[in-house]
Amino acid sequence: MAGDGSTVIQKSYQEQFTQEGYIVIPKLITGDELLRIRDISNRALAKFYEDLDIQNPGRDPIRLDNFMNPKWYDNEEDLRLIMELGADPRCLGPVEQIFRGRSLYKTSIFWMNPRYSSMEGNWHRDTQFVYKEEAEKEYVASLRENDGVRGVQFQIALVDSSDFEYIPFSVQRFDSPEEYYYRLADHCSHSRSAEGMPNAVRIHLKAGDAILLNQVGIHRGRYHMDKLRRTLMFSYTPANNPTFSHPKHVNDQWKSEHYLDQLSSRAAAYYKEYIKVYQEYEASQQKPDASANIY
Repeated sequence: MAGDGSTVIQKSYQEQFTQEGYIVIPKLITGDELLRIRDISNRALAKFYEDLDIQNPGRDPIRLDNFMNPKWYDNEEDLRLIMELGADPRCLGPVEQIFRGRSLYKTSIFWMNPRYSSMEGNWHRDTQFVYKEEAEKEYVASLRENDGVRGVQFQIALVDSSDFEYIPFSVQRFDSPEEYYYRLADHCSHSRSAEGMPNAVRIHLKAGDAILLNQVGIHRGRYHMDKLRRTLMFSYTPANNPTFSHPKHVNDQWKSEHYLDQLSSRAAAYYKEYIKVYQEYEASQQKPDASANIY
């Protein structure tokens, strides 16, 4: 019972994620660990920008795909710490509660603010980039019918961040007329409107907090050059029903025994399972699952 006599309903991670679409975990990492992970990430980002400005001057990305690519790290110890975090029980525990079973690593991405320009993100579901509208409706309905979850994005804020907006409870239903207007109407021309989306919640994270996201729900980011963003994201998929990343998100270098041998036995076993399953998938020569790009 709450202090005012009302009943407080405690939901499991799985219930909150499938119904509301996101979970915030305060203080996932703190103290010296937070400072170290942020320092490593900033140095990796600096190397990325150095390479980018030579190869593609003027580009202004908001994400660095395949963040565990060894070429971004000054030394192998830095990469080891990032890989250990991605396989840490603090991350895998909540994820596997959501999946009601074992998880499989999928990819890593680093989100940052742009350097040269600012914009509001576009309201979207990740499904709209994969399915046409009627197929998207069917996919969303299928999640409602079987409580299915095909993936989790686990984002860790390395600095204070208010760069994410979400429509709670939008995961297992299709858009209201107002939501449709801002997300899809007129060829998505309203999707970057600064205001207007009903029931939108801005998520405020302190450095070290984590948010677990169901990307089928309606959401958007904010990308302002004057608002620092440093967010480390690991994506996971259910081990018993995996989806696989687009090849551009897959890096072979860290898969070598050279890198895995430096990990704890627990983390090495976790990534080796991913390598085994992904190699079997590649050998099957199947076309990529349409839902692979959702998470």
